[in-house]
Formats: sequence, structure tokens, C-alpha cells
Amino acid sequence: MKFSKKVKSLVYGIDFTHGMRRALVSALILIYFLSLGFNVVAVTTLFAVSTLIMTFFEFPTGAVADYDSRKKSLMISYFLIFVSFLGIFLFTKFWFLAFFWILGDIGWTFSSGAQFAWAIDALGYARKKSKLVKLISESFIFEKSGHVIGGFIGFIIVAINFRFIWLLIALSYLFLFFISWRYMEERNFKPSKVPHNYLVKSLIKAKESFVYLIHKDNRELRALMLGGIISTITISAFFVCAPLLLTIVYGLGPEYVPGLYAVLGILAIVGPLIGRKVVHHRGFKSGLVIFFGIMGISIISMAYFNSLILAIVFLAVLLVVLAATDVVEDSALHHEFDSKIRASLGSLNSINWAIAHSVGVFLTGIGISTIGVINTLFVNGGLAFLTAIAFLIGLKNHTE
Repeated sequence: MKFSKKVKSLVYGIDFTHGMRRALVSALILIYFLSLGFNVVAVTTLFAVSTLIMTFFEFPTGAVADYDSRKKSLMISYFLIFVSFLGIFLFTKFWFLAFFWILGDIGWTFSSGAQFAWAIDALGYARKKSKLVKLISESFIFEKSGHVIGGFIGFIIVAINFRFIWLLIALSYLFLFFISWRYMEERNFKPSKVPHNYLVKSLIKAKESFVYLIHKDNRELRALMLGGIISTITISAFFVCAPLLLTIVYGLGPEYVPGLYAVLGILAIVGPLIGRKVVHHRGFKSGLVIFFGIMGISIISMAYFNSLILAIVFLAVLLVVLAATDVVEDSALHHEFDSKIRASLGSLNSINWAIAHSVGVFLTGIGISTIGVINTLFVNGGLAFLTAIAFLIGLKNHTE
């Protein structure tokens, strides 16, 4: 097989698996934990604390990818995620579940930044905007396809036995581990022989990343990361609220939630294509401002109209727009990254994501307990508009 086709096939297969996992976890993990009798604040606090713990591993794991091997980093990631979901399948005690959930987040740090760092550098797409956007948009199409398949699988498995969802995810990542070991090659990447341990190496890469971020020529990157923090709080909060809105407020059975996500995910497959079109014709700035504006309208409308049917309609709009936004945001970031520290910059961005995600999930748990799901969603929609304003002010409208 031609090298470029093999790289793309691996990227698309990996993102398909990630999409399947994300569909099942976002739709079901909170409902599953609550079904075991745990308190919503305890569970959302666990999610928030786990994500904060994850931040401490981002730069050491980024150093593995930037110094030694992106392939090695990805294989470690897939194996740890396999163990994590196997543990969630096997145990029901809170502290065992907490341990394996945290292990999964740590495992993810070996992937964050490494996957696209490997693919973009192997293909030589770092400064080729059209090819870069095409690669990322196509990978998101496969990721959204994984959402669809995962949702349908979840609909079937939950009806049989809720716990087998986590075994399915575990086995899929064990499969990725062996596929990566067998077929992944690294080109245009040379390991750096630096006579330090990984702690020192990670500090070196952290310093290089921060210096790059604060450099006067990288204002656009700073704006993207700031907007990314607000957008992560917005999206993380929404995906805590959405299953509860559908099940508790509108009375949808929990077994129908992954099936609904799967059906709507079919529509979301067009999102990456929309994102790519907007980048080519309007640029990164316009795409992000427009998409987050639509996202804010959709979130507020879901809460305002007090209708399951309208909530599903606006959820469909939001999932399409979110898929488009992922392409625009990721492409804009990788367009600004330096290849020598691409994985470490990805880790820096993941730290921003982790902190913002923790804040969003924790405050959402408090919000649901104090002001309710509906009012929490209103606040959530306001944050989407704030994200649009941040990108409007911070970015130039490059269309070339």
C-alpha cells in the first residue's frame, strides 16, 4: 500500500474508534454512574478531578512523542485506555471506578497531540493549508461515523446489559494497540538524543512551548487557545446537561439516548465538509464566529421551548455545527504550530482543555444541583456567544 494511503487509513481508523468511544461515553457514562447509586456531584467532581490529574501528565507524555517516538506514545495510550475500560467493566465500587477512570484520562495524554503530530509530519502537510484542512476534515468524518456506529451499538447493548458497553470499548482499544504496533511507520521524524530523564525533557519542551506561545508573532495562536478554553467549558457543560435534559426533564428512556445520538450523528457527518468549505471561502475567523453563534442559539433553544421534539431538532443542529467547528479549530491550531514541538504544543492545548473541561464539568454539577438543568443550559448558551466574541476580537480573517 502507498505510504500516504496507509497513514491516512490508520488515522481514519483511529478516529473512527475514538468517535465510537466518545459517543458511548458522552451519552452513557454519567447515567451509568448514577444508575449505580452515586451522587451527581460526586460523579461530576470525579470527572473534574480526573481531568486535572491528567494535566500533570501532558508534558511528560508530550516529551515521549517529541523526543522518542509518536508511535510508542500512541501504543502506550491505547493499552492504558484498554485497561481503563476493562476495569470499569469489571468493577462497580466507586473508588475502583474512580481509579480506572483516572487511568483512562492519563492514557489519553499519550494520544493528545501525538496522533496528528505523527500523521502531519509523516505526510509533510505542516504548512500546506488545503491538504492539512482536508486531512483533518476527513478524519473528523470518520470520527463522526464512529459516533453513529457507536450510538447504534450502544442502543442494542444497553438493552441487553449496560456494563458490556465498557468491555466493547476496552477490546476496541486493544485492537488499536496491535494495529499500531504492526502497521504504523514514522517518517520525517528523528528521535532527539538529549541526556536527560523524561521529567527534565518535559520541562524543556514545556519551556519551548510557552516561549513559542508568548512570542510576539504568535498572537493568533494565543487567541485560538483562549477561545478554546471558553469553548471547552461550553461544550463540556453541554454534554453533562444534554443526557439529563433528555432523560430527566423530557422523559426519554436512557437506552434511547445512544440510539438518538447515532441517528443525529448521521447528520453530523456533513459537519466536517461544511467546516472545510467555510475555511476555504471565509477563513478560520469567520467560521469560528458563525459556528459558535449558532451553537449558542441551539443550546438556549433546547432549554427554552420545553419540547422533546424541538430539543432533538436543536441537538441535531448543534452536533452538525460542533463537527464543523472541530475541523476549523484543529486546522487553525495546527496551521500555527511549529513542527519541532508540534506534540508538545498539542499537549499545552490539551492542558488548557483539561483545566477548562474540569471547570465546566464541576460547575455544571453544582449548577444542576442548585439552579437545575434548564437554567444551567441558559448559562451554557451564553458562554457559546462569549466564545464567538473571543474569536471575533482575537483573530484575523485569513482566507488565503
